[in-house]
Amino acid sequence: MTTRKMRLTIIGLIVLVLLLLILWFLWFLSRPEKPVTVEKTVETSQTNEETTTQPTLKEQQLKQEQDTRNQAAGVTSVAKMFVERYGSYSNEANFQNLIDVLPLMTPAFAEETKNIISKSTIPETYYGVTTKVLIITVENIDETKGFATIRLNTQRQISKDSPQNTNVENQEILLELVRLEGVWKVTSANWQ
Repeated sequence: MTTRKMRLTIIGLIVLVLLLLILWFLWFLSRPEKPVTVEKTVETSQTNEETTTQPTLKEQQLKQEQDTRNQAAGVTSVAKMFVERYGSYSNEANFQNLIDVLPLMTPAFAEETKNIISKSTIPETYYGVTTKVLIITVENIDETKGFATIRLNTQRQISKDSPQNTNVENQEILLELVRLEGVWKVTSANWQ
C-alpha cells in the first residue's frame, strides 16, 4: 500500500510542477512588452533660398534607369525560367523540358516546337543536359510595342552515356519575346 501511495504522490507532484510551468509560461507570454523609446534631436537650418521642385538631371537619369529595370524585371524572369527549362534535357524524360515551356511560347513558336518533338527520335544511350543561367542582358526592350531581345549566358552540364560522364560548357542563347495580352511570350530561341 505504501508503494501505491508513493507513486500517487510522485505523479501528483509531477502534475503540479507541470501545471506551474504551464502557468508561468502563459504568464510570460501574456506580459506586455515595454516599448523602447528613443528620443531624437533634429536640428533644422533655415535658409532663404528657393527650393526647386524640378528634378535634377541626375535624378531624371536615375528614374529612367529604375523604370527600365522595372520593365525588364518581368521579361527577364520569364526569360530565365524559360531558358533553364528549355535548355535542360534528358533522353529519359521524352522531351518533357520542351512540353513544359510550351505555355511560355507564342502560338507559332509552340507549333514549331511541337513539330520538332514529333519528328525527333530519342537516343538509346543516356544523354542529359542541365542548364543554369549565369548572366542576363536585356539588349532591347520596348514596353509600348511589347517587344524585347534578351541574351542569356548559360552554363550547361552535358552528360553522355552515363550521368557520371559530364562535361561543362558555357553557351549563349538569344531570345526574342513579345507581350501578348499583357504576358511576355518567347517567339524565338537561338543558341549561339
